[in-house]
Amino acid sequence: MDWNDLKFFLAVANARSLSAASGRLGVSPSTVSRRIEALEAALQVKLFRAHRDGYDLTPAGEELLAPAERAEAQMRVFERAALEKDSDLAGPVRVDVPELLGQQVLLPGLAGFLENHPEIRLEMHSSVRPVRLVGEEADIVVRLVRPQQGNYRQRRLGSTRFGLYAAPDYVARHGMPESAADLHHHRLIGWSEDLSYLVMVTWLDALCPGLRPAMRFSSFGGQMAAVKSGLGLAVLPDFAAEAAGFVPLLEQVPPLTSDLWLLVHGQSAELRRVRLVKEAVITALAGFRVLPAAT
Repeated sequence: MDWNDLKFFLAVANARSLSAASGRLGVSPSTVSRRIEALEAALQVKLFRAHRDGYDLTPAGEELLAPAERAEAQMRVFERAALEKDSDLAGPVRVDVPELLGQQVLLPGLAGFLENHPEIRLEMHSSVRPVRLVGEEADIVVRLVRPQQGNYRQRRLGSTRFGLYAAPDYVARHGMPESAADLHHHRLIGWSEDLSYLVMVTWLDALCPGLRPAMRFSSFGGQMAAVKSGLGLAVLPDFAAEAAGFVPLLEQVPPLTSDLWLLVHGQSAELRRVRLVKEAVITALAGFRVLPAAT
C-alpha cells in the first residue's frame, strides 16, 4: 500500500467528486481515479460507490475515514516539526475559538502579546462551528463542550453564560415577555437547521418547546446584527449582549451556563511559542469566568 494514496482517498471523501478532488490536489481526475483504484486493490475493499451526482463512501470507506484523517494529521505534525525544529519561537500558532469570544474577547486580549512577540504568527479560526478534532488542525482550541476525541491536552477554564436578549427599541414596541410561553408571541432569531445541535438551541427548546424562529442565521454576527436592528430576540452570550446594550429578558429563568475548555495539541504543546500563546489565551479569557476553573 502506498501511504500517499490516503490523501487521494480523503480528497474524494470530502469533495464527493473526482473533478473537485483533482482540483484540490492539482492533478487530473484520471490520476485521482487511478490512485483510488490502487488503494482499493491494496486493501481489497471497495471504498466508494459512484453515482450520477458523484461518489459516496461505502461502509468500508466510512470505517477508514477517521483513521485516515488521524494519519494525515500526524503526518502534518511530523512535517511541521521537521521544518520548524530550529524555530521554536518564530512561526505560526493555529487557534480555534468560538465566534464572538474570539472576535470580541480574545483578539483584543492578545493585542499586547502580539506586539511583544512579532515573530509569532497567529492563525485564528473563529466560528460557531467547532473544529473537527480528529483532523488535529489547530494547536490551541477553545470549546464550549468537552471533547471526547483528538490528541489534545484538556483544561477547564471556567464557564460563560447565555441569556435571551432584545434591543431596547424592540422591547419598546413589543413589550417584555413575562414567561417562557410568551415567547410564542415574539419574533425569535434562531439558528439554521444544520446547527440544531448547538447548546443555545437545545436550551431554548427545553425552555419553550415548539418555538419556531422567524429568522435563521448561521453566525452570531448575523444574530447580533438582527437583534441590533430590532428584528427580534435571540439567545446570546452575556458579555456580547451587555456590551451592545441589549435588554435581558426572562431574568427569572436560570441562564444557560456552558463550560469553557482549553485544548492544546499534544505535540504542539512542546513548542515554546504555543506555550506562550496558551498562557496569553488563558489570561485574555480570565475575566470571563463566571464559575471557578479547576486547578
